[in-house]
Amino acid sequence: MKFSRQGTRPVGLLLDMTPMIDIVFLLLIFFLTTAQLARESRAELDLPDERGEQASEVERAGLIVNVLPDGSLQIGDRVVSLQELEAIAIGQVLGSRDEKGRLVRPLVRADRNAPAERLNEVFNALRRAGTGSVRLATSPSRR
Repeated sequence: MKFSRQGTRPVGLLLDMTPMIDIVFLLLIFFLTTAQLARESRAELDLPDERGEQASEVERAGLIVNVLPDGSLQIGDRVVSLQELEAIAIGQVLGSRDEKGRLVRPLVRADRNAPAERLNEVFNALRRAGTGSVRLATSPSRR
């Protein structure tokens, strides 16, 4: 004897997409905001044209020092003196290591029209702060 199932419907899975759409929009806002902040924190400089070091692995960004064409120093959006740079670099050296335990090297971004004397002063201040080595940013050669 066969019983019929009258009044029963096939059960379908109801999937609410609203939370996923909310998360996608939050991620989109997050990435747009961080990209904008990264662009604002980087000074527009005319870097020297050199091939530079071709590292196989990417180093973590540490202290970024911008040497502007007039010789002033900028960290983030703040103009600093050599003494302030040295104090900030000391704090960086004491507390900044990468995943392998190595000290994170500061990055100096110097405009090609910046005085070379000022660049030497920056390197000396970083050396006095205890920085073992420094990276110098260049623009890839267009030759």
